[in-house]
Amino acid sequence: MRIQGYVTNAHVLEPYAKHSYDIKRYELLLCPSDYTHFYDLEYRIEELKREYEQQQPFHSSRDSNHDTHPALKDRVFDGDCLKFESLHSPRLEGEFSLLAYDDQLIGKFVQVVGHMQIQELGNCFLSFHILEPAVHPAHGWDD
Repeated sequence: MRIQGYVTNAHVLEPYAKHSYDIKRYELLLCPSDYTHFYDLEYRIEELKREYEQQQPFHSSRDSNHDTHPALKDRVFDGDCLKFESLHSPRLEGEFSLLAYDDQLIGKFVQVVGHMQIQELGNCFLSFHILEPAVHPAHGWDD
């Protein structure tokens, strides 16, 4: 998937862990330029979870030998932003390859390239692999 929008928070040069026991990961919060992405992603999450459930072995409710995992919260939305994360450093394209600090990305209009994924416990997240500058649709409008 390719989504354009404004960066509201970034940890793309240095991985981040919320707690000391968490695995460090690269993160990006994006305010999308088109809010229909929220509806599209909600639909895709439901579809992905439905496919995931169909692939799971059937367990009778009377079968006490199977593991019951607590449902984990999806990590796709963070308030009015989309949350992208990865355990691997994303490739920074164009002028972004010269950045020294994550704060330099805040407010930039970007394009994120990534995937929606589902983890073993059935929660979804957005991975990201490429971050590149995007041409704003209004660029040159007032020329």
